[in-house]
Amino acid sequence: MPCAGLPRPMATPFINTLQLFINSFVTLRIIPILFLLVGLPVTGSVAEVNAPSYTLKLAKDLIDQQTASEFDCRERVYLMTTWFKVYGEHRITARWFNPEGMLQDQGHLDFVGQQKETDGWLALEFLNVGDQAASTHLNAEAAKFYGKWKVQVFLDNNFLEEREFFVRCK
Repeated sequence: MPCAGLPRPMATPFINTLQLFINSFVTLRIIPILFLLVGLPVTGSVAEVNAPSYTLKLAKDLIDQQTASEFDCRERVYLMTTWFKVYGEHRITARWFNPEGMLQDQGHLDFVGQQKETDGWLALEFLNVGDQAASTHLNAEAAKFYGKWKVQVFLDNNFLEEREFFVRCK
Protein backbone atom coordinates (compact mmCIF):
# COMPACT_ATOMS: atom_id res chain seq x y z
CA MET A 1 0.00 0.00 0.00
CA PRO A 2 1.46 3.38 -0.93
CA CYS A 3 2.51 5.59 1.92
CA ALA A 4 1.86 9.25 2.29
CA GLY A 5 4.86 11.51 2.06
CA LEU A 6 6.17 11.65 5.59
CA PRO A 7 9.10 13.90 6.38
CA ARG A 8 12.40 12.04 6.73
CA PRO A 9 15.18 13.04 9.01
CA MET A 10 17.95 14.74 7.06
CA ALA A 11 21.15 12.76 6.71
CA THR A 12 24.49 14.14 5.72
CA PRO A 13 25.09 13.17 2.10
CA PHE A 14 28.28 11.33 1.19
CA ILE A 15 30.11 12.90 -1.71
CA ASN A 16 32.62 10.75 -3.55
CA THR A 17 35.05 13.37 -4.83
CA LEU A 18 37.07 10.84 -6.81
CA GLN A 19 33.96 9.84 -8.79
CA LEU A 20 33.10 13.51 -9.45
CA PHE A 21 36.63 14.07 -10.76
CA ILE A 22 36.41 11.05 -13.09
CA ASN A 23 32.92 12.06 -14.35
CA SER A 24 34.09 15.63 -14.98
CA PHE A 25 37.19 14.43 -16.83
CA VAL A 26 35.16 12.08 -19.05
CA THR A 27 32.52 14.77 -19.69
CA LEU A 28 35.19 17.32 -20.61
CA ARG A 29 36.66 14.83 -23.10
CA ILE A 30 33.31 13.93 -24.69
CA ILE A 31 31.84 17.43 -25.06
CA PRO A 32 34.61 18.82 -27.35
CA ILE A 33 34.41 15.67 -29.48
CA LEU A 34 30.65 16.11 -29.84
CA PHE A 35 31.12 19.76 -30.84
CA LEU A 36 33.62 18.69 -33.48
CA LEU A 37 31.23 16.07 -34.85
CA VAL A 38 28.33 18.53 -35.06
CA GLY A 39 30.29 20.75 -37.42
CA LEU A 40 31.27 17.97 -39.84
CA PRO A 41 29.56 17.93 -43.25
CA VAL A 42 27.62 14.83 -44.20
CA THR A 43 29.66 12.91 -46.76
CA GLY A 44 30.12 9.40 -48.00
CA SER A 45 27.47 6.87 -48.90
CA VAL A 46 24.66 8.61 -47.01
CA ALA A 47 24.89 11.72 -49.17
CA GLU A 48 25.18 9.64 -52.35
CA VAL A 49 21.89 7.79 -51.93
CA ASN A 50 19.62 8.84 -54.76
CA ALA A 51 16.18 7.36 -54.06
CA PRO A 52 13.99 7.34 -57.16
CA SER A 53 10.74 9.21 -57.25
CA TYR A 54 7.98 7.12 -58.81
CA THR A 55 4.35 6.07 -58.81
CA LEU A 56 3.01 2.54 -59.21
CA LYS A 57 -0.49 1.30 -59.75
CA LEU A 58 -2.27 -1.86 -60.83
CA ALA A 59 -4.78 -1.48 -63.64
CA LYS A 60 -6.97 -3.66 -65.89
CA ASP A 61 -6.46 -1.68 -69.08
CA LEU A 62 -3.71 0.33 -70.76
CA ILE A 63 -6.17 2.90 -72.13
CA ASP A 64 -8.42 3.39 -69.08
CA GLN A 65 -5.75 3.26 -66.40
CA GLN A 66 -8.04 3.23 -63.36
CA THR A 67 -6.40 1.76 -60.27
CA ALA A 68 -7.72 -1.70 -59.44
CA SER A 69 -7.18 -4.17 -56.62
CA GLU A 70 -9.37 -7.02 -57.89
CA PHE A 71 -9.07 -8.82 -61.23
CA ASP A 72 -10.76 -11.64 -63.13
CA CYS A 73 -8.43 -14.47 -64.17
CA ARG A 74 -9.32 -13.73 -67.82
CA GLU A 75 -7.88 -10.21 -67.49
CA ARG A 76 -4.32 -9.03 -67.58
CA VAL A 77 -2.95 -7.34 -64.49
CA TYR A 78 -1.00 -4.27 -65.57
CA LEU A 79 1.65 -2.76 -63.34
CA MET A 80 1.81 0.87 -64.46
CA THR A 81 4.96 2.83 -63.60
CA THR A 82 5.92 6.47 -63.82
CA TRP A 83 9.47 7.52 -62.96
CA PHE A 84 10.28 11.14 -62.18
CA LYS A 85 13.75 12.51 -63.00
CA VAL A 86 15.25 9.03 -63.29
CA TYR A 87 17.80 9.39 -66.08
CA GLY A 88 20.00 6.86 -67.84
CA GLU A 89 19.62 3.11 -68.34
CA HIS A 90 17.52 1.19 -65.83
CA ARG A 91 15.70 -2.11 -65.39
CA ILE A 92 12.35 -2.60 -63.69
CA THR A 93 11.62 -6.10 -62.43
CA ALA A 94 8.21 -7.34 -61.35
CA ARG A 95 8.05 -10.61 -59.41
CA TRP A 96 4.51 -12.02 -59.30
CA PHE A 97 3.64 -14.36 -56.38
CA ASN A 98 0.58 -16.62 -56.48
CA PRO A 99 -1.81 -17.17 -53.53
CA GLU A 100 0.41 -20.00 -52.24
CA GLY A 101 3.31 -17.53 -51.93
CA MET A 102 5.29 -19.15 -54.74
CA LEU A 103 6.95 -17.13 -57.51
CA GLN A 104 4.58 -17.53 -60.48
CA ASP A 105 6.22 -15.22 -63.01
CA GLN A 106 8.87 -12.57 -63.38
CA GLY A 107 9.10 -9.81 -65.96
CA HIS A 108 11.66 -7.14 -66.82
CA LEU A 109 11.43 -3.81 -68.56
CA ASP A 110 14.61 -2.04 -69.63
CA PHE A 111 14.28 1.69 -70.24
CA VAL A 112 16.39 4.80 -70.73
CA GLY A 113 15.13 7.80 -68.77
CA GLN A 114 15.63 10.92 -70.87
CA GLN A 115 12.73 13.09 -69.74
CA LYS A 116 11.36 14.42 -66.46
CA GLU A 117 8.77 11.62 -66.54
CA THR A 118 9.15 8.13 -67.98
CA ASP A 119 6.11 5.83 -68.18
CA GLY A 120 6.14 2.07 -68.58
CA TRP A 121 4.22 -1.08 -67.76
CA LEU A 122 4.58 -4.78 -67.12
CA ALA A 123 1.73 -7.29 -67.19
CA LEU A 124 0.71 -10.61 -65.72
CA GLU A 125 -1.49 -12.77 -67.92
CA PHE A 126 -3.23 -15.96 -66.83
CA LEU A 127 -2.83 -18.45 -69.66
CA ASN A 128 -5.02 -21.46 -70.46
CA VAL A 129 -7.86 -20.56 -68.10
CA GLY A 130 -10.61 -21.04 -70.69
CA ASP A 131 -12.04 -24.35 -71.80
CA GLN A 132 -11.11 -25.14 -75.41
CA ALA A 133 -14.65 -26.32 -76.24
CA ALA A 134 -16.42 -23.22 -74.92
CA SER A 135 -14.53 -19.95 -74.51
CA THR A 136 -16.92 -18.71 -71.79
CA HIS A 137 -16.29 -21.63 -69.43
CA LEU A 138 -13.29 -21.90 -67.17
CA ASN A 139 -11.25 -25.05 -66.93
CA ALA A 140 -10.05 -26.72 -63.73
CA GLU A 141 -6.63 -25.02 -64.00
CA ALA A 142 -8.23 -21.62 -63.36
CA ALA A 143 -8.94 -22.51 -59.72
CA LYS A 144 -5.25 -22.24 -58.82
CA PHE A 145 -5.26 -18.53 -59.74
CA TYR A 146 -8.03 -17.65 -57.24
CA GLY A 147 -6.87 -15.69 -54.18
CA LYS A 148 -4.57 -12.95 -52.95
CA TRP A 149 -1.54 -12.27 -55.14
CA LYS A 150 1.52 -10.08 -54.58
CA VAL A 151 3.85 -8.27 -56.90
CA GLN A 152 7.29 -7.11 -55.78
CA VAL A 153 8.82 -4.24 -57.73
CA PHE A 154 12.55 -3.68 -58.15
CA LEU A 155 14.53 -0.94 -59.88
CA ASP A 156 18.03 -2.06 -60.90
CA ASN A 157 17.76 -5.05 -58.51
CA ASN A 158 16.88 -2.75 -55.57
CA PHE A 159 13.58 -3.61 -53.88
CA LEU A 160 11.10 -0.72 -53.93
CA GLU A 161 7.78 -2.06 -52.69
CA GLU A 162 5.19 -4.81 -52.72
CA ARG A 163 1.55 -4.55 -53.80
CA GLU A 164 -1.28 -6.99 -53.14
CA PHE A 165 -4.28 -7.71 -55.35
CA PHE A 166 -7.05 -10.31 -55.53
CA VAL A 167 -7.86 -12.58 -58.47
CA ARG A 168 -11.27 -14.18 -58.96
CA CYS A 169 -12.33 -16.65 -61.62
CA LYS A 170 -16.03 -16.08 -62.33
